[in-house]
Amino acid sequence: MKACLLATLLVSTGLLPGRAGEVRTWKTADGSKAIDAEYVGSRDDKVTIRRVDNRKLFTIPLASLSEDDRKWVEATLATAAEEAAKADKSSPFAKLLTGEWERTEGHGLQYRIFGARKLRGADEEGYPLVIYLHGRGGDVMTPEQPGEARTFTDEAQYRKHPCIVIAPQCTEEGSWDGNNADAVIDIVGDLVKKLSIDKNRIYLTGYSMGGYGTFYLLGKEPKLFAAGIPVSGGGNPNTAEEFKKVPVWVFHGAKDPTVKPEQSQRMVEALEKARGNVKYTEFPDGDHGIAGRVYNDPEVHEWLFEQKR
Repeated sequence: MKACLLATLLVSTGLLPGRAGEVRTWKTADGSKAIDAEYVGSRDDKVTIRRVDNRKLFTIPLASLSEDDRKWVEATLATAAEEAAKADKSSPFAKLLTGEWERTEGHGLQYRIFGARKLRGADEEGYPLVIYLHGRGGDVMTPEQPGEARTFTDEAQYRKHPCIVIAPQCTEEGSWDGNNADAVIDIVGDLVKKLSIDKNRIYLTGYSMGGYGTFYLLGKEPKLFAAGIPVSGGGNPNTAEEFKKVPVWVFHGAKDPTVKPEQSQRMVEALEKARGNVKYTEFPDGDHGIAGRVYNDPEVHEWLFEQKR
């Protein structure tokens, strides 16, 4: 292989090494020339190699190499990226997965997070992520276990459906829209990047004000969530078209004096009109306090974890 073909650029820092040091026979695109050299690294559609005979470094365009060489480099870079991603799972976020409800904060919100230690490692598919939004006046930071979010980490339930669960704390006198909604989305983004989470199995649920927040966030980021369960809430029917493809199971008590069942009914009707994927359960004898009844129902959990984006 001619020196003019190999070019004269020395190796730059920041190359993805992949299988650095591996010796192979490199060939030109037309197959007329070949050279034995060590692979050093690659970036910006160029590859850097070190000749075996004189130990000189060369950086050359990938396009000037044979198809086999280009495929080899592509596979090497993919492996390096995968290994880097796995290493990233050892981030401080992974240290929060202790099998207990840990306290942390991000993007202006405090939140609780639960995950078994075994979920720290990278998994080929990743694990489900459940987001629970509390109701007005709720406090998920001081109790030992944060409200109905604890039902997802019950021992028997968790054996069937291991997952990562977060329960954000809404700002004082705030609600699950505006900046708080943005913060929840940003927190989810952090976790997806730093933990082994299946992006096709991110679930959203909330009670009362959290039910309103569930409808709001589904409309705001419909492509993020695989399913939603709003409990004793409501929303803007005009947003139904936005998340009609997201499976939603709505719950309300017929005798709810705090949030009238019409609030949920309006959303269900709008979703049905949009031909959305919606189920509705109204408890004839239920008031506003139906959260425990909903979240402790194994059928609800089974339905939720069956959903996939």
